[in-house]
Amino acid sequence: MEALDTNEVTGGTFLQYSMITFLFSRFVMTWLMGFIRPAKLLMATSVIATLLCLYMVQMPTISGVWALVCISACLSLMFPTIYAISLHGLGDDAKLGAAGLVMAILGGAIVPVVQAVFIDTFSVAFSYIVPAGCFIIVAGYAAFDLKTKIRTFNNVAPC
Repeated sequence: MEALDTNEVTGGTFLQYSMITFLFSRFVMTWLMGFIRPAKLLMATSVIATLLCLYMVQMPTISGVWALVCISACLSLMFPTIYAISLHGLGDDAKLGAAGLVMAILGGAIVPVVQAVFIDTFSVAFSYIVPAGCFIIVAGYAAFDLKTKIRTFNNVAPC
């Protein structure tokens, strides 16, 4: 609403666009996983989401709002893929690993509070530096998984 200098109704319309983007991209991402390794898709979407957040920080205009809508396409892949990658190969420890991942969702309660502090201290646009940092962490996780799997594939124990 701030970027467009508009009301809640228009803001809600863009939220609907975002949810529709999330829905359709979930199917597209699932299809792409048939051809591209999930960790590579996770890496690509997290880097793209980071760049879209940084774009929003620099361009708090209608194009920045569309960048935020596009972030939903990236988010559609992230949690299910992180969950699957994390639990792969855990065997008997999968239940404990799954419980840990569910508890990690707590970040979804903490990060918005941090972003709100950035909104109050700086601006709405600048606050998107917070999710950009989170997406960088996800990209790091994907890179770690890609590196670990390569080492395992070459019969070298992962670090």
